[in-house]
Amino acid sequence: MTKANTTFNLDIRDVELIENALNSVITKQSSTIINTAGNENSVPSSNNCPVKVKGQIDELRDLLGRLHNQKVWYRPKGEATYVGG
Repeated sequence: MTKANTTFNLDIRDVELIENALNSVITKQSSTIINTAGNENSVPSSNNCPVKVKGQIDELRDLLGRLHNQKVWYRPKGEATYVGG
């Protein structure tokens, strides 16, 4: 039986693309919640239910947080003061 791949070879650009895509989905889903709240007359469907969408947003933000926490941040060694940018 095959095992799941637990090692991924992604470069910085790959991770950046993933983060940008996740942020785009979060923005789109947030707009859905705002539009649904603004349209009190409309009947919510299973696709635009604010509770379901909120859960998806929370899940995506959690994933972004886990990606962030796995990054190794560069800090130069030495006496010079480092100013991040």
